[in-house]
Amino acid sequence: MIYGFHLSAQGAQAQAARLDVIANNLANAGTTAFKKAMAVFQDNFTFDRETGRPDGAAGNLNASTGGITVADVVTDYSQRPLKETGGNLDVAIAGRAFFQVANAQNERFLTRNGNLGINTAGELIVQGSGSKVLGTDGEAIKLTSGGGPVQINPDGTISQGGATVGRIGLFEPASTAQLKKVGDSLYSPTGAVRAADGSVRVRQGFLEASGTNSVTEMLAMIQASRGFETNVNMIRYQDESMARLLQSLPRR
Repeated sequence: MIYGFHLSAQGAQAQAARLDVIANNLANAGTTAFKKAMAVFQDNFTFDRETGRPDGAAGNLNASTGGITVADVVTDYSQRPLKETGGNLDVAIAGRAFFQVANAQNERFLTRNGNLGINTAGELIVQGSGSKVLGTDGEAIKLTSGGGPVQINPDGTISQGGATVGRIGLFEPASTAQLKKVGDSLYSPTGAVRAADGSVRVRQGFLEASGTNSVTEMLAMIQASRGFETNVNMIRYQDESMARLLQSLPRR
């Protein structure tokens, strides 16, 4: 492959991947506790594929790599502002921790989405995903229909009608790098999970805002779109230049 085509194609592919990440961020600009993702680019050294020697040592330009590729897509887990809603079952975490939830198959995940509700079985769930909120004992927390107002204390203890019914479990992974996004603001831990320390608090009547800043993401989308368009135009220019070169060769 002609090296210029290779570099332009790599650039277009990298910008297309970045656009996908930005589009997902924008789609979740209003999602409670959503954590934005970022595409991380890396420069590739030019080397000869056959010998593995640095560029210039082998001189095989057409077999070289180089350019940029997407090295990883990372998530920004920093806490976003807490917005007061006044909702009795709206809760936000102040600190580095997550709620632990379970789906219908009893698969366990972590989330910071505190937009809670109650299902038909009286279990405390996360609205949208329907995942059951687990207590410190690892079991679903149950409330009584018509049992009176719900009070959630800063340590996660839940009382209804003056009686304690459970305590929301607050957990954290050894490292956020061990979390894998699975959708609906849920994260699957790939490593050990431990109970959060006592400095983490729960705030009733608040929700954590989305990690997406719409203005910033729109500017990033414009930049990535222009980068993609530039690379595609370079591919077209090189193709036209190659066609003119071939046409200028003498015919036998």
